[in-house]
Amino acid sequence: MIKQEYGYCRISTPKQNIDRQERNILERFPNAHIIKEVYTGTKTDGRKEWTKLYKLVKQEAAAGKEITIIFDSVSRMSRNAEEGFQLYEELYNLGIG
Repeated sequence: MIKQEYGYCRISTPKQNIDRQERNILERFPNAHIIKEVYTGTKTDGRKEWTKLYKLVKQEAAAGKEITIIFDSVSRMSRNAEEGFQLYEELYNLGIG
C-alpha cells in the first residue's frame, strides 16, 4: 500500500509564524509534503489550500493509498472543538489518519 503524509500549516494573521509549524511537522514526519495556508482569518471558509488538500486526500484514499494529515496543533485544524470533531470524523470515515 502506498503511504502518503501531508503536513498542513496555517496562520491566520501576519503576526503568526508558519515556519515553526513546518519545522515541528518535518521533525517528526520528514517525508511529509507541506501545505501552507497564510492569512486565513478566523473562518474555515475560503481556505483554498485546505480545500485542494481535502479533495486530493479523498481521491487518494479512495484509490487505496494510506493517507495521514499532520497538524502542528489542533487549533490549525479547526476554530473550535465541534468543527474539529466533525472534520476528524469525516477524515476518519474516509480512512484518513
